Amino acid sequence: MASAVFTDRSGPGGVVHNPASAYAREMSKFEMGYSPYGPPGRPREQVGQPQWPAMFYKVKRDNQTGKIVTEHMQPADENDAPNMLSRGYVQGLGEAHAALIASEQVLAVAAAERAYSERNMSDKAKAEAAKFEATTAQHVAEIPEAPKRARG
Repeated sequence: MASAVFTDRSGPGGVVHNPASAYAREMSKFEMGYSPYGPPGRPREQVGQPQWPAMFYKVKRDNQTGKIVTEHMQPADENDAPNMLSRGYVQGLGEAHAALIASEQVLAVAAAERAYSERNMSDKAKAEAAKFEATTAQHVAEIPEAPKRARG
């Protein structure tokens, strides 16, 4: 056992605990990290990371500069988590970066498909597509399909 004396500052004046005392040994059984009671009794490798409170992240690119912007929010409880997921937030910063890369990959594939299909368009269709692209600020504009008239 360590011979240092730790101070528990959870109370108003703080209580001094000797790590060799029975109280400190018992309290260290419930700790996951180093604490005023001594070394951890339950390492996170055995217990696992607690799920709540959790932090949700959304990583996106800024519209003007193109730099990566990270937003984070902490839901109140488990019931608020589906709301966060529906707004594009994910749990974990690594997963948020992976979601940004995946969404950019989807856009890149859509742009490549659009460029390929444009090679096979007539001049009239190219002019119509260019006219529609001028009305939107999106990278890859989705051109709505013209309604077809019913015959006879």
